[in-house]
Amino acid sequence: MKAQTHTRTYSVIVLLAGLLSMPLSHAENAFYFQAESDAYSEIAPIKQLLDDLNGPRFSRGDLAFTHNKFEVGERDGNWEVSAFYRYDYFLEFSNDTAEVAYADKNDKELDKQRNYHLYIEPNHLRAKGLGLGYYFSLPGKAKLKLRANYLRAEELTDGTLSGQLRTLEDKVEADLVLDYNYSRDALLKREEENVRGNGLSLDLDLSWPFAERWTLDVRARDLVSEIRWRDVTYTRATAISDTVSYDDQGFIDVKPTVSGIESYRDHSQTLPRRIAAMLSHQWRGSVQLTAGLRSVDKYLFPQLHASWVSSGTQWQLGVDIEQQALMLGVNYQGLKLDLKSDAIKPSDAKAFGLSLSYTWRL
Repeated sequence: MKAQTHTRTYSVIVLLAGLLSMPLSHAENAFYFQAESDAYSEIAPIKQLLDDLNGPRFSRGDLAFTHNKFEVGERDGNWEVSAFYRYDYFLEFSNDTAEVAYADKNDKELDKQRNYHLYIEPNHLRAKGLGLGYYFSLPGKAKLKLRANYLRAEELTDGTLSGQLRTLEDKVEADLVLDYNYSRDALLKREEENVRGNGLSLDLDLSWPFAERWTLDVRARDLVSEIRWRDVTYTRATAISDTVSYDDQGFIDVKPTVSGIESYRDHSQTLPRRIAAMLSHQWRGSVQLTAGLRSVDKYLFPQLHASWVSSGTQWQLGVDIEQQALMLGVNYQGLKLDLKSDAIKPSDAKAFGLSLSYTWRL
């Protein structure tokens, strides 16, 4: 593992050294701010997740995430500096886990004589930090920005809970394994302690007009990342539910036997990569057609867009095919607003995104 880390670090250094020898991009001076929020729940409306799953039975799925960020910055020539605050939650789980959680929160009975495969893996971070970016001009009129981010992290949840839950006629048997790091123990209610982490991440923006009327844009966030936590609280435990049964109303009465370790350890956290690749064609006049593929970790979200300019304002209309969400955008004299949703009522939305930014050019 150490050899791989050193090789990756050496490759990044070589890449940066090569890029620094390339011509500079066209100088620009500007101040900007940006606020963005992107949330998606595969199984239920986002509001239902925030309400502890209280509500109607939901769809099958295994993913939920949110990314939220507020940033202010300045570009001076080819350099860019910024300060930001971010809140991220990336949650993978089995569909059986969602069913068990839904039954528990809504006082529903589980199916009898069934084996539930339980698996949940959260990756959560709250942090503030500083960004330092540099713009390059590449051959073929391509433009590149590389940005390094320092993160001062204040909240953490990172680990796994896995095992089996078997429902019999008169009782429930469970065999669970828990191993996770946290700033707040949401499972066993350990007393909360202050923890701090320090880390780095690398972002990349590339725009390449590779042919007449054709452009490829790539935007990568947290392409490489690592947050190191010292003496962070963690729990490693097993739970055997010999004392799990049904109460008088038929609901699960859980009194598991838990054995394990609650202690402190150093931990290295990696953030999910968020990458978007967009292929655009300048069609007629100011009309541009775009096909894109966005990824969050290993999950893919294909998109289609159309944009045009009218009376000095750029408009955009698009669709996220996987999330079944419409996207609207407007850009007027440096003020940019983007909205995404799969429902008219915000309370019904499984996919929701909002981005607002403004750039003052000097």
